[in-house]
Parts: sequence; structure tokens; C-alpha cells
Amino acid sequence: MFGALNDLRTGSLNAPANLRALAGRPTREVIDALVDAFVPENGDADRIRAALNDALSECLEGVEEFDFSSITDEALVNLMVTYVSLSVFQAIVLDSDRAFGKGATPTAVENAEQQLMELVKVVSEKHLAPLLAGNVGAISPAQMQTAQIAAIREVWKEWEGYE
Repeated sequence: MFGALNDLRTGSLNAPANLRALAGRPTREVIDALVDAFVPENGDADRIRAALNDALSECLEGVEEFDFSSITDEALVNLMVTYVSLSVFQAIVLDSDRAFGKGATPTAVENAEQQLMELVKVVSEKHLAPLLAGNVGAISPAQMQTAQIAAIREVWKEWEGYE
């Protein structure tokens, strides 16, 4: 997905032709089309769809008409880190087996979720930074998955000591 976005922004001939036509369209329409194009049909589709939709929405906030050439390296890196962070957060929350629902108060649950999200962002960025240094368009799906798994493991290790 990130390679395809990089191809679209640079005008590469490898860019998916069906997505080139999205330039100039309303951003919400582009986000929906990108999510539809890049989310695999498998058991994790709903979780991936939600994370990608949220990441694109967050990174493109305030953009009315979409232009692929306006995607900078910084925006692409931000999108990758946001996507991985949201994916890792969702995986941790799903794996926690309702642990957040057992909080003493709704405020305590909300605070724990916010602290977990901050931890996830820091850890995700730590694991992605070496992959993204000057390599934004060249990260492979396997490298992305390895970074996500490493981030999940580290977050669990850190989170186990949370009180």
C-alpha cells in the first residue's frame, strides 16, 4: 500500500491506474477508495479497514481536494506510523480480553487507554524509524509486519508492568 501511494505521488508508471483518477476528488472519497483498494479480504479486514481509515483521516485532516503530488515524505512517514500505531493498539486491546472493561471507573479506563495509545505510538515509531530512514517508498509488507510484531511484543512487555 505505501509503495503504491509513493508511486502515485511520484507519477510512477507502476501506480495503480484505477487510483490515478482520484486526484482532485474530495478527500473523504479518496480515503474510502484507498481503503477499498488496499484492504485485503481476510479475517482481519474489518480491523485493518478501521485502522487505515483512521490513519488516512488523521493524516489528511483539513485537506479538501486530494492531490497525490502533495503527499510529502513526511506525510507518508506519518501515515505509516499512524497506521501501525492504530493497528498495534487495536491488536493489544483485542488481545487484552476485556481488561479495560474491568477498570475501577470509566475515567480510569479512559486514562489507561490513553496511556496505552501513547506507549504504542512511541514503540511503533521506534520500530519503524530504522525502516523509514531515507527508504519511504521501499518498505516491504514483510518489513512492515515484522515491525508491527516487534512493536506488539514490546508494548505487551511494557504494559504488563502498568498499574
